[in-house]
Amino acid sequence: MAIGKIPLIWLLGLALAFGVAAAAPAQASSSSSRVSRHYDFFIREANYTRLCREKTILTVNGEFPGPTIFARNGDVVFVNVYNQGDKNITIHWHGVDQPRNPWSDGPAYITQCPIQPGSKFT
Repeated sequence: MAIGKIPLIWLLGLALAFGVAAAAPAQASSSSSRVSRHYDFFIREANYTRLCREKTILTVNGEFPGPTIFARNGDVVFVNVYNQGDKNITIHWHGVDQPRNPWSDGPAYITQCPIQPGSKFT
């Protein structure tokens, strides 16, 4: 790696670190201020072109990447996932505690049933 690129990498790393710190909540919310947040994710296929090549990808609400989920520590988040495609899908959450729902975080037919076309999963 060239010497001139090292400061750029450090600057990008610092910018990322400060961006994550700024996005984190200042303090944990108490149970009295717990908020329920509801989201609807409509999963469908869309054509995507990158570097002059087109392929079909899955989008969430017509977006790629999908929308941001906003929540604070202690909030309860409900996500309704609607499969508007023609194939089975599953959705996987990284870094999210799912009390009483451990089967909702894995591959189809292993730890959870897939979301069939035309159906929804909450």
